Amino acid sequence: MRVLVTGASSGIGRAIALACAARGDTVIASARDQAALSELGHGIIPCAGDVTREEDRARLVETAGEVDVLVNNAGRGYYASFADVDARELEDLFRLNVIAPLRLTQLALPALERTRGVVVMMSSVAGVAASPKMGAYAASKFALEALSIALRAEVASRGVSVVVVRPGPVDTPFRAHSVAHGTEAGVRPPGSRAQTPERIAEYTLRAIKRRTPVVETSAFVRVASFGARAVPPIFRAALSRMR
Repeated sequence: MRVLVTGASSGIGRAIALACAARGDTVIASARDQAALSELGHGIIPCAGDVTREEDRARLVETAGEVDVLVNNAGRGYYASFADVDARELEDLFRLNVIAPLRLTQLALPALERTRGVVVMMSSVAGVAASPKMGAYAASKFALEALSIALRAEVASRGVSVVVVRPGPVDTPFRAHSVAHGTEAGVRPPGSRAQTPERIAEYTLRAIKRRTPVVETSAFVRVASFGARAVPPIFRAALSRMR
């Protein structure tokens, strides 16, 4: 298979790119860091660029060609109370976390329809449960989830599947690359453990093979997701103690 992975220079994206290459896939790896992409090794085609720029998105999809799988993994965290969210930074966040996967998928859809392929949207537990200091980031992931739901219904008859992956805390440079105002980057509720990016890659590859619509990667994510949807008063009470 031909697999296009964004945000492939580190963390989950890097783990997915390496796992796909290890099983014999042709991998097109995208990130801004050319040096980090070059270190991924043989079997992986580096394509450095900024997925928030339309010209770079078009070049990436052209380089990828007839892809079987598009993994929209590139993203950034944002940690701030509602009062401290900067509107211009929020626009930048949405350009990366929402607009980039939207446009890349739109550009790649003709090829994915021909290959009857799979679109992977890397969401988060924050895509279904917004906690204090994570409203802006959660908003971007809520938006990505909504787009994924609509896309899944629209392309199912054309043989294209949409997989949404919802990790919780993962041991990656994600926090270091995040924007934070008035708080530390990262939220790790009591009882939750950080997973490895390799573990998330395992879940993702299995979901691609099975065309699983939604993958929640840990018990913590499943409990938070269930609580937010099924017992919102209890969930809101729990959130109020996380300030």
